[in-house]
Order: sequence, then structure tokens, then C-alpha cells
Amino acid sequence: MPARTSYIAEEERLDLSFEGDLDVTVSEEVCAACKRVTANLKSCIIDLTAVDRLFDSGAALLQMLHKHLREYGTTVVILSDRPEITDRLATLTAGAWHISPLHRA
Repeated sequence: MPARTSYIAEEERLDLSFEGDLDVTVSEEVCAACKRVTANLKSCIIDLTAVDRLFDSGAALLQMLHKHLREYGTTVVILSDRPEITDRLATLTAGAWHISPLHRA
């Protein structure tokens, strides 16, 4: 399963987690996540710690999701332990995401 979503109503938070290759194959999951976004969604956690490679199509999907979430004023936090992924996303969104670099022990 390349993508998982969960909504925590008590926290008004959407969690998205991806694994393997992040590319166009997850577009259905990302579009479904966009449909779940409402004006009361406070935060979205996007976990990329299990992503092996970020393809252009996956980056475009995340950029689309980011734009959609920002329209609602949702805070987006990216979790990743791969500098090449976090650097690329920071460039795509002009630093507008909260990217939390994780370090493996």
C-alpha cells in the first residue's frame, strides 16, 4: 500500500503517509485527501519517512495538495529523514511548509 490516510476528528487533523515510490500512482489517494479538506481542518501531517524516491509527478501531487490546504489555512507538516526530499519540497513551496527533518539513529 503506497499511501494511507487517516482523519483524527478530535484534533481536526489529516494524516497522510506514503511509502515506496511517490509518483502518479498515488494520485487517487491524494485527490481523495483533498476532498476531505474542510474549513475546520487545522493541520495535516504528511509522513514521507518511508518514501524511497520522489518523482516529478509525486512532487506535483504534493504541491497541488499543499496549495489546496493553504487555501483553507491548514498548517502542513512534512516528516522526512531524506534531505534530498525535504530540500526539493522546500524549493517547490518556497519554504511555506513546516518540514521536520528526522534523523535515523
